[in-house]
Formats: sequence, structure tokens, C-alpha cells
Amino acid sequence: MIPPEVKSMFGNHQLCWMATADASGTPNVAPMRQVWWIDERSLVIGDMFMKTTAVNVQATGRMCLAAHDPEKELSWKMMGKAAYVTDGPHYDLAQANLEKKSPGKRFKGVVVFQIQAVYDQMPGPNAGRQIVNL
Repeated sequence: MIPPEVKSMFGNHQLCWMATADASGTPNVAPMRQVWWIDERSLVIGDMFMKTTAVNVQATGRMCLAAHDPEKELSWKMMGKAAYVTDGPHYDLAQANLEKKSPGKRFKGVVVFQIQAVYDQMPGPNAGRQIVNL
């Protein structure tokens, strides 16, 4: 399972970075704050302003999410499968959370991220080491 110290870095309006690539491999990275845990190995990410990111997820179904906390000297990367959806329970979960913070605002859609692997990104001998394989 994903360790609690990793899970705490994603969600709760903490800034993380979402990386995708188009079908030809051109990379794209975008900051994300609208992120919530669905279950022990999945996240939902709200789309307010995604353009390239949403297109890339729909084209390849792959993504990476990374976060860094310089005060705690923690840094993690999660890789996995992604799907873009505009309705259903995952959209409803994200929309309900958005409504609490910003009544009247709506997501265009959400990215459902199923984590397949987690990597240590902290400086030192374990940098880049896979710590979870799901």
C-alpha cells in the first residue's frame, strides 16, 4: 500500500505537479491543487483550466504526479493510468468538494488517476527508487 507520508503530500489543496505526454511523446507539466483521494490507490483531479493536460490524458491514458515539501525534505512521484471523465461518481465527488470551497463553480471534467508505482524523489542514495508497485 501507499505509505501515509506519501499520501499526505497529495490532496487537501497542496500543490503537486501533473506530467503527461501526447501520442508523439511531447511532454507537458501543469500545477494542480484540486486533488482528492478516491480510495487507497486512486486520486481524482478536477479540471478547471486544463487544455493540453486533458487532451494528453485522453490520447495516452498515462500520467505522473509529483510533490515536494522542502520544509520536511520529502519528495515523491507516482505513476499510473489516467482517464478523463465528465460525469459519474468520481466527477460528483470532485464537484461536491469544489462546491464547499467555491459555490457555483463547476469542473469541466476530472482526471481519474490509478496509481501503479510510487518513487522516492528525495536527495540521497534512495533517490529514484521505486517504493511501491501496485
